[in-house]
Amino acid sequence: MPPVKVAIVGPVFPFRAGIAYCTTRLAEELRKGGDVDVISFSRQFPKRFYPGGDDVDPTLPRAEAAFIVDVMNPLTWLRAGWRLRRYDAVIFVWWVWLFAPAYLTMIALMRRRARVILQCHNVGDKEPAAWKRWLTDRVLRRADALVTHARTEADEAWRRSGRHIVRTFLPVHELGASIPSRADARVALGINDIAKVALFFGHVRPFKGLDIALRAWASLTSDVLLVVAGEAWWERADEYRALAKSLTNVRFDFRFIPDSEIATYFAATDVVLAPYRIEAQSGVALTAFHFARPVIASTVGGLPEIIDGNNGILIPPEDPQALAHAIDEFFTTRDHAAMERAAAASARKYSWPEYAAVFAALVDRR
Repeated sequence: MPPVKVAIVGPVFPFRAGIAYCTTRLAEELRKGGDVDVISFSRQFPKRFYPGGDDVDPTLPRAEAAFIVDVMNPLTWLRAGWRLRRYDAVIFVWWVWLFAPAYLTMIALMRRRARVILQCHNVGDKEPAAWKRWLTDRVLRRADALVTHARTEADEAWRRSGRHIVRTFLPVHELGASIPSRADARVALGINDIAKVALFFGHVRPFKGLDIALRAWASLTSDVLLVVAGEAWWERADEYRALAKSLTNVRFDFRFIPDSEIATYFAATDVVLAPYRIEAQSGVALTAFHFARPVIASTVGGLPEIIDGNNGILIPPEDPQALAHAIDEFFTTRDHAAMERAAAASARKYSWPEYAAVFAALVDRR
């Protein structure tokens, strides 16, 4: 029997952020078992729908892929869909409603017997609306199988699609260059005289709860520096600066942090914060585990499935006082070395080969 011909449709390097990283790594793992082609974007977002800066990281290598899909040009959807007719199975990377028209066009042009698998980083939308839900549901219902990364996401996917649902973990994010020592990383960031450091990392969007962290900081009894590293979307940086006006122990690096600098920020910190209001699964938390850093996170989405009390602390969402208490507890009573060992063990637990095997089994249904 000839081998299954497989393609992946989604963002890869040099597109930046966790989803492009995940697509790149999934393709690398699946290629260990045979040929896998990747169809990616020539334009991923129109500027109005990507309120950060550029969505390309020039420090990243260019992945092996055909960069042919322009999300704003239907002709490219048709060309990509026709190209997909040569494959037995196609994995579509799904995370936001914007790609629904392009994906539906491509799926419609595929061979009828070809399998459609959705890798769902998010089932719903972080800024929901009825029309976004309608578009998303049309894509979800066209899949033969949906892969989700949390129990809550699996349940929602089933309610909205009625299709075959596979729930698995999201692998650890092995981002960044070689890992410096904590001392060297703090020298590089100019905070070498600080004893206690917490990190809030990644795109700064309302659902991630930076405002919750800033309100918590006013209640801390411990002297902890909060480092905020990432782009503030929708030009809200001034709002966050206003919230921190009376605080002396907050540092804002409101810019995109390229892959080459990620290790410095995570190595410099003692604990990573994820006080999210909503989340499917957190690439930031999984990156923290890669750097053996514990995480303080809210009990939303899939975060309780990966944070177990040993590798981090869970708090109720929308609760600055609970976050402040957890940070004080971490710095006054917790065994940091033991928590870092537990975080590192979690990184080994969520492996890419095991994750890729889930997709290998789904595409080879003959």
